[in-house]
Amino acid sequence: MLNLQIAVRRAAVFLDRGHWVLLILAAPFLLFPSPSRSLALFVVPGLWLVARLAGREPLPPTPFNGALLLLSLMVLVSLYATYDIAVSLPKVAGMVLGLGVFYAVVRVGQRPRGWWLCGLVFVTAGVGVAGLGLLGIRWIAKVGFLAPIISRLPSALVSLPGASEGLHPNEVAGALLWVIPVLVSFLRVSFTQLRNRLAVLGWCLAVAATLFVTGVFVLTQSRGGYIGFALAGLALILIALPPHVRRFSLGGLAILVIAAAIVVSRYGADPVLRELLGGARASDPVLSLDSLEGRVEVWSRAIYAIQDFPFTGMGMNTFRRIVPVLYPLFLVGPDFDIAHAHNEFLQAALDLGLPGLIAFLALYIGAFWVLFEIWRLAPRSTLHAPQSWRFLVLGLGGGLFAHMLYGLTDAVALGAKPGLLLWMLLGLIAALFEQARSSRPETVEGTARV
Repeated sequence: MLNLQIAVRRAAVFLDRGHWVLLILAAPFLLFPSPSRSLALFVVPGLWLVARLAGREPLPPTPFNGALLLLSLMVLVSLYATYDIAVSLPKVAGMVLGLGVFYAVVRVGQRPRGWWLCGLVFVTAGVGVAGLGLLGIRWIAKVGFLAPIISRLPSALVSLPGASEGLHPNEVAGALLWVIPVLVSFLRVSFTQLRNRLAVLGWCLAVAATLFVTGVFVLTQSRGGYIGFALAGLALILIALPPHVRRFSLGGLAILVIAAAIVVSRYGADPVLRELLGGARASDPVLSLDSLEGRVEVWSRAIYAIQDFPFTGMGMNTFRRIVPVLYPLFLVGPDFDIAHAHNEFLQAALDLGLPGLIAFLALYIGAFWVLFEIWRLAPRSTLHAPQSWRFLVLGLGGGLFAHMLYGLTDAVALGAKPGLLLWMLLGLIAALFEQARSSRPETVEGTARV
């Protein structure tokens, strides 16, 4: 028996060391699931069990664990609520993979070298999403001055399972919002490390990646993405300004906000946006949903559905199928797939009920609190170059904030394939917090006095 225990322990240690490899091997089955491959759902909890057998904590402690536990429980509840598990399976599998990626990033990222390796994987994934978007988007001309460029781009050249008609540009824009501020912060931090030709070459490649990702983002013509990017960028600039300059800037910004409010109240938000972007209303249902009226109608149906399924939700990925039957739209025909509620918070409540919405909100609140703590602790810790850490906080927080603003009028639903970037981003935030907390001197903790 003792020999068997030792053999099991050694096998567990061996498998645990290669947990990233096993997760990567399982990823295709979870990104493109089917009922016949549903056993792949057990790979992620299996890896946690292996970690336990290897004598390691299966789930690293993070400030997000409580919210993630509630979110996971509601995913299980949603399997009871859904009218068809096969319809919900892609989003459920995406959630399982996302949780696995989150804890893997936290585990590897608790050491500085591992954190930068995970950061490199994150921005590489962002570049990959931009590349797939450039080749796979079903392009729609919405912004006048970009129309000549859009007309020359190949439409849906690459087809992915679940998106046979092409990727939606708004979803690509929402995913890239997580990445662009992080890329910019990496550029700023790495600029101080240009000590040899190899470092300069790496920095030049990072600049090219940033320009490419930003260029694809602009070409998506997502108005919600533009607004989120602009407001988040403005907030980051105000935070980075000296205090005396910030006060004057806030005064000028208040005047602009008042003027914009007057214009919008007189002419309406949607006409003003179309005029600014040079777009025109079209009969395409997609463009109808891009209008404020179309979104308000979808939001009203989502609220009706939440009232009908408040505690369990209606099941992940089912709103798109149930809307034409129970909550028909007037501006969009029943044959058009609206995909989601065009609001991430409403969509979370639709998928996972009000408890799931609470857990989702807790993730955002917890992430911003953690970033504030890192910002506060950096100058008083034993960290090297604390100012660089603050630039990383701005990048990580900027990506999260920009996407949150985008999520008020559009959505990358929980469990969606591009949503893996969110779980990686949250993992980077949690791991950076662990580094900042563990690097505090004892005098900061109050356990020693001078």
